[in-house]
Amino acid sequence: MSWLRDIDRWFMAEVLPYAAAYRARAAHFCGRDDADDLVQEAYARVLNTPDCRNILQPRAFMLTVIRNLALERLRRAKVVRIELLASMDVLDIVDPSPDAFAVASGRSELQRLLRSIEALPPQCARVMHMRKVQGMSPAAIAQALSISVSTVEKHIAKGLALVTKAHRDSETQVEEVCPAVSSPRSITLT
Repeated sequence: MSWLRDIDRWFMAEVLPYAAAYRARAAHFCGRDDADDLVQEAYARVLNTPDCRNILQPRAFMLTVIRNLALERLRRAKVVRIELLASMDVLDIVDPSPDAFAVASGRSELQRLLRSIEALPPQCARVMHMRKVQGMSPAAIAQALSISVSTVEKHIAKGLALVTKAHRDSETQVEEVCPAVSSPRSITLT
């Protein structure tokens, strides 16, 4: 079999032995009728990946490709069978975007941080804003403000200390306003 390419040998040794598992997974996602087509499409995708010898777990990679292809087909389908929609629960598709509480909480925290930065001395506030909000490097800040990098670093250290102190103080105020509720003592019956 000298006519086989290196990739063909790899494919036969690492991917093909699990063909039954691939067909079963494909049948789970799209039904027995389309399972072979989905597996063949997955084989083509794997063989077209650049340098597939770097795939550490070919079986897991193939199963992931099959799942992604099934999802792609569901998205493109104009009519979807109800059984396929039922299997969507099995896919465990999680929306990566944060929920409303996380967004509101993040905005609130950001506003509090910006107020803390604004309360800093003017030069320190400018440096902190440029570093933490705009993401500029200390060297770029030094050049923009015509000050030394050492001075920028000192302003950042001072700003971080003051913002941290302000954050701790605001947490202490919240604790004073909303004291912890003590748990009721358990009564022992004799």
